[in-house]
Amino acid sequence: MQQQQDEQTAKLREAEYEFRQKQEEHNQLSQTISELKSRQSNIDQVQIKIRSLLCRALSVDESDLPFAGELLQVRDDEKHWEGAIERLMRNFGLSMLVPDGYYSRIAEWVNDNHLRGRLVYYRVRDVRSSGLPSLHPDSLVHKIAIKPDSEFYSWLEQEMAKRFDVACSETQEQFRREKRAITRNGQIKAAGERHEKDDRFDLNDRGRFVLGWSNKDKIAALESRLRKIETAIADLASIVSDLQKQEKQL
Repeated sequence: MQQQQDEQTAKLREAEYEFRQKQEEHNQLSQTISELKSRQSNIDQVQIKIRSLLCRALSVDESDLPFAGELLQVRDDEKHWEGAIERLMRNFGLSMLVPDGYYSRIAEWVNDNHLRGRLVYYRVRDVRSSGLPSLHPDSLVHKIAIKPDSEFYSWLEQEMAKRFDVACSETQEQFRREKRAITRNGQIKAAGERHEKDDRFDLNDRGRFVLGWSNKDKIAALESRLRKIETAIADLASIVSDLQKQEKQL
């Protein structure tokens, strides 16, 4: 009976640890949802905080320093490519756009302050109309919409054509044939025969998406995940209670 009690105690400690982990996950997710509801952006909260600190310090309106992801989104008829596109464009989407007039002040502030995080920003100069390069017929660029009323529209149009003229390949045969390509499953082929596939995170985890000028879909996805966690917490609470009773009986 002593041996049984020791085994039961071990099971109880394990269940209690898992219960605490789920509670912590629930609290973090609840906070993330609350933060998302206070704004329209899908950008990660770490980047939002850095921009807020910078704007308060320099008396700059946050709308003057958008993140690229706030001005770009996958077209409605191309949602089946959304996960792969988000994976490829994530770093660019998290980049802040700085008008040329603000550049010197922002560069100095960023240099002199500890950001407690990572910030990438682009100096946006006036775009000289030189026309856009010809794009691949299956280019990823065709699947992205740029916010129409943005003052950065021309710059983004040029950058997208330069950075993301990547062939969206429906077949492996096409993927192998193209110089720059991406598959729906998120395998990326870059110039110089470099290939990459990063499956550390779920391709379709909307909680990590950063593109779009509305975060309603992201909030809905996270609230659905929150409900599943709440169900898991209730189940674990029942398991812990049963294990405590069995331990006491022994």
